[in-house]
Amino acid sequence: MEKVILFGNQSVAKEIFFYLKYFSDYEVVGFTVDREYLESDSLFELPVSPFDIVETVFPPDKHKMFIAVGYVQNNKIRKERYFQSKEMGYQLINFISPKSIIYPGTMEGDNCKIGHYAVISPGAKIGNNVIIGNGCMIGHDVIIGDHCYFSGGVSVAGSVSIGSCSYLGTNSTIRNKVSIGKECVIGAGAIILENTEDRSVYLGEPATLLPISSDKLPLG
Repeated sequence: MEKVILFGNQSVAKEIFFYLKYFSDYEVVGFTVDREYLESDSLFELPVSPFDIVETVFPPDKHKMFIAVGYVQNNKIRKERYFQSKEMGYQLINFISPKSIIYPGTMEGDNCKIGHYAVISPGAKIGNNVIIGNGCMIGHDVIIGDHCYFSGGVSVAGSVSIGSCSYLGTNSTIRNKVSIGKECVIGAGAIILENTEDRSVYLGEPATLLPISSDKLPLG
């Protein structure tokens, strides 16, 4: 089995740990976090290394990595650690649930998670470092930019484009042929019927545009 370390020690990392343990051929052998967030030197009886020395503890020629971080700071932390780990020489893995439906040619990137019972339709394209939660429905020819995060139950109709670093909350819905800007926040249950600008924030049903930029939200 190929050995993997997880960046993170919170809920997303714990979830990914169990997904990989029970639904993959990877063996998680440890965790790594930024030194200031090191709460313990072990998690699930596995070692936790500060990220600034992870290369010496878990050499990249012998270990792969998954950046298991949520939408903190509108996905920017996961984006930063994604690039830093690649610069260190780590190969980043994907986790695609065996309980999902996904067609050949859909996955174009790495460090992606496709949750249980998600359906990714033919012609869709998923970028790098994308988290798609359980039960999401992604329509045909949808383009998902890098570093996005979809909570469970998101529904995206056909021919939609979603800009990088956007967050879609639980059970939100995007109408067909809509373009979602970069770094947008679509709240839980929101229904989007028209294009959105970069960093826009929408809540409600139908969705209401809030007078705030997404980079001002206390996400995380």
